[in-house]
Amino acid sequence: MEKEKEKASRQALAAVAKGMKKENWMEYMKVIIDNNIAESKGGTEIITTLELEGIRCETVRQPLANAISFVRDEMTADNGIVHRTKVFEDTVLLVAQAETIADRIQTKTLVGYISQCTTIVSHHRQCRITLLIMGFDKLMKSKRKGVIKRVEWEQGLIELQMKLSVSCNTISDNAQLVENIRMYCKSLGERPHKLKQGLFIGSTKNTLFVDKNGGGYLQVFIAQLQEIRSVNEAVATAVARQYPSPVLLSRFIERSGSEVAVGVLADIPVRRGVGVLANTRRVGPEAAKRIVLFYSTDDPDKQIV
Repeated sequence: MEKEKEKASRQALAAVAKGMKKENWMEYMKVIIDNNIAESKGGTEIITTLELEGIRCETVRQPLANAISFVRDEMTADNGIVHRTKVFEDTVLLVAQAETIADRIQTKTLVGYISQCTTIVSHHRQCRITLLIMGFDKLMKSKRKGVIKRVEWEQGLIELQMKLSVSCNTISDNAQLVENIRMYCKSLGERPHKLKQGLFIGSTKNTLFVDKNGGGYLQVFIAQLQEIRSVNEAVATAVARQYPSPVLLSRFIERSGSEVAVGVLADIPVRRGVGVLANTRRVGPEAAKRIVLFYSTDDPDKQIV
């Protein structure tokens, strides 16, 4: 009898340990998507794409409209029995249209609105909101009278970040929304492993490290590229696929000259999404110019705009 208890205890502890492994994060995470998003144009494709990647999804009417939250199956062992408890993570993504955010900036109501949103999602637990703003580039190209100026837009978001510590990301389409959901879900899913290892938990960029065998240099390079304006994870990965280190990229720019290098980098294909939302675009000249300038200038005070 005692041996059976010990065996059951070992099996339970092994199951909990498996749940803590970094690579098993998808088995214990679920994305909770508000019905407004699921029922919107492209909502079905968003959920289908996430599920094709192995991420479990559930659609419910959330307390905060257009919100996306994350739930973990937390496992503990007690007397040889594995207990599963659903734990809501402290990160909530709020999807908003750029026109709505622009109107609130111009009417000086954005901070108050997001403060109310934070109160709603923090009613049962303390949460941090990350604002995902859809359609900013399209808004800036609009010729509609009274469209917000870029400077006013940036000042409004800076005020929001300073007063409420809210993160803001601009996204152009549903494919980028899927990328953000996957990125946050993965980061939150790997958090117990990183906490166990004593690693600092923050954004995906500041949790990177190079191990004693040299592994991780490529991910650090990709993160460095993303510090450049308009270079997102997909663009950075595409560039790093062609030139997998800062030295190789710098040598290419030096050897080719800035003008040629911009043309070559601008033409690199960028693959985004999977399944029905999969598409391909190019790095583009603006991002290419900034990358070339960043890796070629010898002026430490040079502004990369």
